[in-house]
Amino acid sequence: QLWSTRGMHYFTLEVTMKKTINIFLFTLLVRCILAQGAGELINTWADDNQWKHAHVGFALHEVKSGKMMAGYNHDKGFVPASSLKLISSLTAWEVLGANYTFKTVLAYDGTLTDSVLTGNVYLIGSGDPSLGSKRFEEKLNFSELPNYLAGKVKAAGIKTITGNLFCDESIFDSFPISPSWQWNDLGSGYASGAWGININENEYEIWYNSQAEPGNAAEILTVTPDIPNLILQNEVTIDAENSGDNAFIFGGPYTYEKRIVGTIPKSKQAFRIKGSIPHPPHFLASAIHHQLTHYGISCGEAKVISTPTLHPPLTGIDTVSSMPLKDLVRAANHHSLNMYCEAFLKTLGLKSGSRGSGSEGIALIEKSLTEKGFDITPIHLEDGSGLSARNYVSPAILSGFLAQFVLKNSPATTTYLLPEAGSEGTVRRLLKNSPAKGHVWMKSGSLNKIMSYTGLIEAKNKEWYTFSVMVNGYTQSSSQARQAIEKLISDLYQKL
Repeated sequence: QLWSTRGMHYFTLEVTMKKTINIFLFTLLVRCILAQGAGELINTWADDNQWKHAHVGFALHEVKSGKMMAGYNHDKGFVPASSLKLISSLTAWEVLGANYTFKTVLAYDGTLTDSVLTGNVYLIGSGDPSLGSKRFEEKLNFSELPNYLAGKVKAAGIKTITGNLFCDESIFDSFPISPSWQWNDLGSGYASGAWGININENEYEIWYNSQAEPGNAAEILTVTPDIPNLILQNEVTIDAENSGDNAFIFGGPYTYEKRIVGTIPKSKQAFRIKGSIPHPPHFLASAIHHQLTHYGISCGEAKVISTPTLHPPLTGIDTVSSMPLKDLVRAANHHSLNMYCEAFLKTLGLKSGSRGSGSEGIALIEKSLTEKGFDITPIHLEDGSGLSARNYVSPAILSGFLAQFVLKNSPATTTYLLPEAGSEGTVRRLLKNSPAKGHVWMKSGSLNKIMSYTGLIEAKNKEWYTFSVMVNGYTQSSSQARQAIEKLISDLYQKL
C-alpha cells in the first residue's frame, strides 16, 4: 500500500512536471515562431531598395519578458527626433511622480501698513510649462492670468508698492534653448525653449492675409498677444495653394527684432504661423505691471531675476498650480510639445542640484538608464525634446525603455500617456484603415529627412509588445517614407 501510494504520488508529480514542461516548450515555440516571422518581415522591409541610401533601424520587445524579439541595426545610434520625448517625459513621470505639480508663487517682502507696501512683490517661477496656456480649460490662460495675479495683490490690501515687481525665473539656468538647435528654428514657436517662468507656452501668433496671388507679398494682419518692442521684418510671399507653411522666423531668445522669410500657401482664410516670445519672464512681468496700474496700484518697475538670489522673508499672497504631471506628460506626447519636455528635463536637473539645467537633467536620465540595465554607449543627448539633430539613441534603448515602463506601470497608464494611432494627436492619421487601428499607441518624430515611431502594440492574443523604428537620411518624399513605415507597423501587428 505504501509503495502504491508513493507510486501514485510520483506518477502525479511526473504528469504535472510533463504538463509544465510542455506548456513552457509550447510557449517558447510560439515565441520563436513569432520572433522569426517578425524578424523576416523587418529584414525584408529594411532591405527594400527604397531605403538604399538611408540608415534604417528597428527593435521589437515583448513586454512580459522584456526580451528583444527582433531587430535590425538595433544597437546603432540614430537621430530620434521627437521619439526622444518618451525618455524625457516618462523619466520625469517616474522620478517626480504622476501627481507632481508645478507651483508658481505670488508673494511680497517688507511691511504692509495702511495699504502701502514698503517692499517688493514677487512672482517666483517653478518652470511650469503650462502657465497661462490655453490648453487646459481648468487653468487660467494668458488673457486671464495677469488680471488674476494683479487682482490678488489688490485683494491683499496693497494700493502702493514702494519697490518693484520681480518675476523670479532663477530656478532654471539662463540657457532656455539647446546650443545645438538650428538657427532657422529658433524664432519659431516650437523652439521657444524652457524658462524658469513660461507663459502662453512661450508663443505668439502672426496672422497673414493669404488671399493674394502667388508671388505677391503676404500682409501681416495681426500679432497676438501683443509683444512690446517686437519688430518684425516681414519678407514672406504667397505660394500656390496646399504648398504648406514654409515661413521661417529668424531671431533667437532675448532678440526682439525678427526677420521672417519664405512662403505661405494661398488661401481664402487668414494663415497663422507661430513665433517664440523673446523673453517670456519679462513679458509676463510687464503684463502684470500693466494690470496693477489698471487697478490703480502704483508700483516701481517690472523686473526679472535670472540669477539665484537670497530673498528676504516673504509673505505669501497666492499660489498658481499646474495640472498634475500625468496630464502634462500626456499633452507633451500627444501634441509633441518641445517646451514641455525641455521643462521636464530641467526639472529633473533640479534633482541633481539646486538649479535646473539641461545638462544635469541629461546626466540624471543617463544614470537612470544605466540603473535599468541599458548600455548607454549608443546614446548621446543634447536636449529633452528631440529638436536637436545631434541627439543619438538606438532603437533597442527606445523600445526596451518603453517595455520596462509598460511592465512597471501597466499598459493602461502607458496608453493614457501616448496617443492612439488613427485617432489621437500627431498620429491620428496613421493606421486609420488598418486592422491595427485601436491596437497601437505611439510617439512620432520627424526632422528634415529623419522619421521615427516608437510605441506599444496590443497583439491579437492580448500580449503587449513595444517597438521603435527609425529612418535617417531617406531620399523619397516624407509622405512616401511615412506610408512605408505605416505599412510595416500594420503588417507587424498582423504577424503578432
